[in-house]
Amino acid sequence: MMERNVLCKKDELSTGEFKIFQVQRMSIVLVRKKDKYHAIRNWCPHQGAELGKGVLRGAVRPSNRSEYDYDKPAGFLYCPWHHWSFDVENGCSMHDPEKTKVKTYDVKIEGDDVVLYA
Repeated sequence: MMERNVLCKKDELSTGEFKIFQVQRMSIVLVRKKDKYHAIRNWCPHQGAELGKGVLRGAVRPSNRSEYDYDKPAGFLYCPWHHWSFDVENGCSMHDPEKTKVKTYDVKIEGDDVVLYA
């Protein structure tokens, strides 16, 4: 059975902010994008750095010459050691999404609480 874990109140994080939480024996990064919250494991599969000590930002995607296609503002968590980046919605690496992923967790808003079931 999944255990209910209240991480914080929904107004504790502003849009584009993230925070590390300990849930049972797991370290989780909670990210707020507008009115949605995403939880991702606080561990980079490359060499084990804490993703929650990195930065949260969007990404520049390939586009036409002299144009910039900025994708998913506050949508990628960048590893503090080697800047590997992971989509906070699905855990996929920006550069190798099929093979390199980080576990994500379902987050629910219940009243004023941000809740993770694990």
